Amino acid sequence: MTKKKHGELKRWAAFLAIVAALFSLIMLGKSVAQRSGVLESTGLIGSGPSIDVGLLNAPASLDIRTEPGTAIEQALIGNVYETLIGRDQNNRLIPALADSWTTSQDGLTVTLHLRGNVTFSNGDTLDGEDVVWSLKQIISGTYVGHERLNAIAAVDSDRANRVTLTLRQPDATLLRALSGRAGIVYDRNANIDYATQALGSGPFTVGAYRKGSNITLKRNAHYWGARKAASNQVMLHYYPNESTLMNAAASNEVVMALPLEHTSLTDITKKTGLKAVQGSSTSKVMLVFNCGTESPMSDLRTRQSFRYLIDTAAIASSATDAKQALGGPIGPLEPGYEDLTGVYPHDQAKAAQMLTYYSTRYFGDLTFLVPQEYQTLGEQLNEYLKQGTSTLTAINPDMQVVDDATLNQRLASGDFKLAIMTVSGTDNVDLFNGVNNTLQYQNGNAQEAYRNAATATTSDAYANGMKQFASMVSQDAAAAWLYERGINMAVSGRLHGYPVNMTDELLPLKDVTLEK
Repeated sequence: MTKKKHGELKRWAAFLAIVAALFSLIMLGKSVAQRSGVLESTGLIGSGPSIDVGLLNAPASLDIRTEPGTAIEQALIGNVYETLIGRDQNNRLIPALADSWTTSQDGLTVTLHLRGNVTFSNGDTLDGEDVVWSLKQIISGTYVGHERLNAIAAVDSDRANRVTLTLRQPDATLLRALSGRAGIVYDRNANIDYATQALGSGPFTVGAYRKGSNITLKRNAHYWGARKAASNQVMLHYYPNESTLMNAAASNEVVMALPLEHTSLTDITKKTGLKAVQGSSTSKVMLVFNCGTESPMSDLRTRQSFRYLIDTAAIASSATDAKQALGGPIGPLEPGYEDLTGVYPHDQAKAAQMLTYYSTRYFGDLTFLVPQEYQTLGEQLNEYLKQGTSTLTAINPDMQVVDDATLNQRLASGDFKLAIMTVSGTDNVDLFNGVNNTLQYQNGNAQEAYRNAATATTSDAYANGMKQFASMVSQDAAAAWLYERGINMAVSGRLHGYPVNMTDELLPLKDVTLEK
């Protein structure tokens, strides 16, 4: 071989060695990125237009374990993190990471059968050990939602795809708890800063996070499901108030904007040019009573009279955020619902007759707390209650419009007689079942009915028990339930696959796509 050819071979060998070294470095970097769940978050996968969604109330952190409120759940559950059990658009429990489950006849053992071939976004396998570790972490770390797991005495996994929950007592609410934060499965081997990063098994990863401004969701190319996310990227933009959110929708900054609680469906279309859509929720607006012994609302006749004075049908038809009138603590999307609006129909004459029982000084300082956003509703309720005034009885509520922090503080301290509250289904029930004592409401029969429902061993028995509980609480006029809140949205006609119901809690975006 000539020296010239020998030199060329040496140069080629050196070149190939360099290429091989570079390739090894690239693959090492890719492996590290995948292990840390960072590959997708750098935007290295996916292309095409972004779907921009406008929201209110930005989460202060990405740490879904500890960040309070529903904003973080809305952004991440079903998108980045997945739960053991899912919920469909009618709030029914459906398979998720567990594709089936069984409950023993005595209600003390729940067995979860996990899907096979599930992975986290970094490629790690999701198995029974991750589920056991996650549930134990949620309980010991007192993460948000941990109290819903109080019935669990032990968690075990005897094989990769089976987890057994042993309960101290039957808990008919446990499966629903596993469809929320308490059911999130985390990667036990992950080492991330949860405040600014997120690593789950969902169809998206967090590509970027700007606190208080936006969250970028990138399609998870390693998603275990048969169908990947329909869109490469979804950006969640957060706005300071409804007015700026409406402006963003009108200027095509976003193709979906929610919730627009204080704008009518007609005005949404008129002001944004987008389609107005209203979904259902488990959130309720109600007039609550301080039932403590020092309050006039501790008397059943008083509470009944006030409910007769209020025309809930008229209120529900005029409120921009109302879906339908309610008459009890359970809404249409919750187990045990029945229409209780006829329990106390609007009857001013009947209320006036009942109120003749009281002296003119009985109601005295009737402190009425009203959140700023519901000042108009407060004024409307004030007028209804004043209709009970006569020569014998004087009802003149002292309406005080307060901010949310003041409202919460005064409710907690009992410094009120009446108040407007907005609550979700679970929190609403807790106000009357003896768990939450904010209203100082006590009814031994109703609370026993709730305990019987909560310890039922079948879903039918639970629903029937909750129906009985709701009827008793409504008959007892424990509050004046006004309406189920609707979720008003502005949506582009080109947008498809978006969720409609319960989007104030959960906003799964896997199927969302935009027509060209």
